[in-house]
Amino acid sequence: MASLKLTARLSSYFPASVGSGWSPRAFVTATRPLQKSKSEKEECEKVTEAAESVKEGAKEVRKTCEFMRDTASSAAESVTKMTKEVSEKVSETTENITDAAKGTVQKIKEKVTGK
Repeated sequence: MASLKLTARLSSYFPASVGSGWSPRAFVTATRPLQKSKSEKEECEKVTEAAESVKEGAKEVRKTCEFMRDTASSAAESVTKMTKEVSEKVSETTENITDAAKGTVQKIKEKVTGK
């Protein structure tokens, strides 16, 4: 009976055009308070803290990856430089040995042929 009085009272505030599809069931009140409880606030704070921790962790991972990339790049450059230097020294040594061998062969030829 009380809902009938409430419906009649609410319908008096709406124009007839709105009331054509209007249902008294559309006006439902919340049974729990609209403010967050203390435990919900604590949960939100914990979730926010966890999200911040994940964000900071991601930054640290990014920094570590950049450091590793730079270190690997530097090491690769050093190895390339050392390889080039060793290659040049091997080439120089090979040329010296080749020249020495040619000189030795020439001396042998001169002794054998008598020229």
